[in-house]
Order: sequence, then C-alpha cells, then structure tokens
Amino acid sequence: MRLQKILLQAKAEILRYSKSEKLFLIFAMLCGFFITAEYAITKSTSNSIFIAHYGMKLYPYAWLATVPLNLLIVTLYNRFLPRMGCYRMFLCTIALTMGINVLSGLYVADNSFLSFLLYVWKDIYVLLMFQQLWSVIHTRTEMAKAKYLYGILFGVGGLGAVFGSMVPSFLAVKMGSEHLLFMTVPLYMLFAISYYFMLKKSGFLDSKDLKIASHKTTQGLKLIRSSTALKFILFIVIFMQLSSTIMDYQFNTFLHQKFPIQDLRTQFYGRLWAVINTCKLCLQFFATFLLVQFLGLRNSHFVVPGVLLVNATLSLFNPSFALMTYCFGVIKTFDYSIFNIIKEMLYVPLKTDEKFKAKAIIDVFAYRSAKALASLFVIGMQIFYPLHLPYAFSWGPFSLFFLWIMMVAFLFKKEGVEKPLEA
Repeated sequence: MRLQKILLQAKAEILRYSKSEKLFLIFAMLCGFFITAEYAITKSTSNSIFIAHYGMKLYPYAWLATVPLNLLIVTLYNRFLPRMGCYRMFLCTIALTMGINVLSGLYVADNSFLSFLLYVWKDIYVLLMFQQLWSVIHTRTEMAKAKYLYGILFGVGGLGAVFGSMVPSFLAVKMGSEHLLFMTVPLYMLFAISYYFMLKKSGFLDSKDLKIASHKTTQGLKLIRSSTALKFILFIVIFMQLSSTIMDYQFNTFLHQKFPIQDLRTQFYGRLWAVINTCKLCLQFFATFLLVQFLGLRNSHFVVPGVLLVNATLSLFNPSFALMTYCFGVIKTFDYSIFNIIKEMLYVPLKTDEKFKAKAIIDVFAYRSAKALASLFVIGMQIFYPLHLPYAFSWGPFSLFFLWIMMVAFLFKKEGVEKPLEA
C-alpha cells in the first residue's frame, strides 16, 4: 500500500508540471543519455588502448598526472564560467574533447602520448559535463521532488550507458578499438543541441540569468571549509573514489593477464560494462527511489559502504579473476547509481555558488585527485609487497569501507549535516 501511494504521489506531481518544466526535464534526460552513451564508448576504448601502449605498471603514474590537469581545469572553469555563461563554457569543453577523440582515432595507434591524453582526459571531461548538467538541474529542483526525480534522470542516463556499451561489445574486434572513437562525434552534436534547449527552458541560456559571483578557485575551497554538508560530500566522494580506483587497478591487472590482445580486451570491457550499466539502470529507476523513500536519505548513506565492505571481505579470501570481476562490477554499479543519486540530493538545499563553484571542486578536482592518492597506495604496495600482488590490494578497499561507515556515523551527529539529510 505504501509503495502504491508513493508511486501515485510521484505521478501526480509530474502531471502538475508546466509545459516548460516538462520540456526542461526531457532535455535534461537527453543530456544525461548522450553523456553516458559517449562515455561508455570512450571508457572501454581508452582503457584498453592505454594498457596496450603502457601496460599496467604505469596506471598509477597516469593517475598522479591527473592532479595538475584537474587543478588547471577547475581553475579555468571557475574563472571563465561567470564571463562566458553555461553554454559557451560547454561548447569550449565539448569542442576540445571532440578534437582529442578525432585525433586519437586517427593517430593513437602510432602515438603513445595520445593514448595517455585520451585516458586522463576522458574522466575529467565526463565529470565536467555532469557538473555542468547537474548544477543547472539543482537550481530548478526542490528537495521534495528530488527524491523520485533524480532516480528517473539517472535512469535515463543509464539507458545511454547501456546503448553506448553495445558499440565496443560488438564492434571492437571488427572495426578496431581506436576507430570506435569516431562514433562519439554524432553523440557530441546531439548533446550540444539538447543542452542548448535545456538551458533555454531553464532560463540560464544567457549568463546574466545565472547569478554566480566571480571568484577565484580559493573561494570554492572557502565554501567547502565553511559548510559541514559540503565537507561531508567531499569525504564520501574521496572514500568512494579511493576504494573504486584501487579495485579498478586490481581488476585490470587480472584482466590484462586474461586478455592480452587489445581488441579482445576492449570487447570484454564493453560486455562487462553492458552488464554493469543494465544493473545500475534497475537501481536508478527503481531501487534507489524505494531505498530513499523507505530508509530516508540519511540512513541510505550506510547502504553503499555496508554492501561494499562485505564484498571487500570476500576478496580478501579469494581474489580470483571471477570474484574481482564481480566486486568491480558491484562497486561501479553502486558508484553510478545509488551513491551518485544520494550524493546529488545533498546539493539541492545549498546556495547557487555552492552548487557551481564548490561542486566543481568536489566533483571534478577532488573526484579525480582521489585517484592520485590511490596511486600512492598502489605504488607503495608494488615497492614493499611485490610478492603478494595483486592480492594484497584487497586490504585497501576493506579498510576504506570500514572507515567510511565510521565517518558517516560520526558526521551525522553534526548539526550542519542533519538538516540536508532529513528525509
């Protein structure tokens, strides 16, 4: 009965939306669809190409290299967003990314630097795109609507990811991994059109309509330091990315041994991500919505580290390729579904400056810079415990998930976190 009541309330709320609000949501969903579809193609391709050029040992050093690039991108973003406005900033980002993909498709087979650039840029790009998308969505969404609306928005993005995963799954061996990058160009163009109309319906197409003060990146750091809610978001992002990155490296080590040929590895990546994206789609459309409704937003934050801690415990006893594939699939499914949705909901009650400037630092710089911290752990294990690898890596996620649960329990006692987490 309660479930039926919740669904009827959600349906009634959507029917009350004006035509402009409905169109805004449709274009926002299309944006999410095209972002994830493009990323599903680029991620599998760039990972496989990078391993073919550099092998697994240079993986952590590539993560370290993302730190200065992350800092540069966030600094430029915060500096030019108030001057350029959302759409022109968006066009600059997407044009740069299209150029990198086209050049990589043409020359990456003979140019190892392009494989490195493609690998480090793809993650910065997708987070920057989601940051620009969700910052606009947050300004148009109330907390009461977010509990069911965000699951739908992420769910449509999940459909895009499933669609994109089909490309490397079926075409990597036939076309060659690097040639798959050309198929992202039409997606960028459709994305640009959808983003334009979303901004138009939101009223933010003109930069004058979006009141964002012009500050340096340090202002975003000050916003985070002064807000307990933002610090909480920062902590959970770092914990998730540290554990996810370590498990990513461990999984790819097994995968490289299992599939040493580039195109076969890309094909496996695509098929695995198709399964992950299908699972996260179910969580985005149904499970997360029910989770937040029945447990509340505050209690939902214990679910992710709790489930992942159980998986990490299993990997300590039998870190085989099959088990690591399962653990990798679960953490990626949770990262892109339940974790992302409940994280994004925390931004809703915040101020506009916090949603744009502080969010840019957390979701772009901190998100990927956490990889650099994980790389130090990986490099340290390679130096001090080379005979116990890749099995010894399992202790990293296990410890992080345990600390994550302790941190969540501690921070929930603080007054600054209580209000945004009320459900």
